[in-house]
Amino acid sequence: MDQLEHYRHLIQTILTEHTRVPFKGSDVQFETVFDTKQDRYLVMMLGREPVYDRPYAATRRVHSCLIHVNLIDGKVWIQRDGTEEGIASELVKAGIPKDQIVLGFRSQELRKDTEFAVQ
Repeated sequence: MDQLEHYRHLIQTILTEHTRVPFKGSDVQFETVFDTKQDRYLVMMLGREPVYDRPYAATRRVHSCLIHVNLIDGKVWIQRDGTEEGIASELVKAGIPKDQIVLGFRSQELRKDTEFAVQ
């Protein structure tokens, strides 16, 4: 398996694991969106959650991106990471070197102060 295929497999496995953790106290569901042709990988949150700051029972619609990862020029770009542990640390644990991971959600100036790739 070549390096890009290996990265694709790891990303899809890790993101799929995030869909198995329930969102407590609501009917919010997680779903993956994998575009392997353009190397875009997402975990979306969809559903309704309670709104507790209102005097009556109410819910609000949830439709947002929890995780967004791209493969660009052979590197793993993390565009959005709404997880507690951090997708970057999960990717490193899975065997992807830090110099192959770009924290795209950080500015280029701040990236140079991390252990990860600048670009």
